[in-house]
Amino acid sequence: MADVEQKDIEVARDDQERINKFSRLTYDELDEEITTMKSEVQNYKDAVEEIEGCMEENGVMMKVGEAYTLVEEDTVLEKLQKLVEDSEASLSQKSDEIEKVKGDLDALKKVLYAKFGTSINLEK
Repeated sequence: MADVEQKDIEVARDDQERINKFSRLTYDELDEEITTMKSEVQNYKDAVEEIEGCMEENGVMMKVGEAYTLVEEDTVLEKLQKLVEDSEASLSQKSDEIEKVKGDLDALKKVLYAKFGTSINLEK
């Protein structure tokens, strides 16, 4: 067997803090939230299309709590548009958060791989 030379690399406190920070940073939960939000936005948009297509003279039945009540089409469309706008704003914010986390992870990887090389594995 060939002798494999292992380097003993001292892990400084700063390096350990970076490693710990890297292991804590994750965007899996944010990905799940984004998937859910995208689904909600699509549902709201589908509802808008359905309401615009039905053109009821008396209005639209809207669920309020556990009961349905007759509401003017314009009122429902305004509420749905507000929901779409709010959901898209939240979606944009979550996307920005993911990009920030990815940037932080990349920066930490560069620093840690520069110091430890192949002695450390930072891949999932």
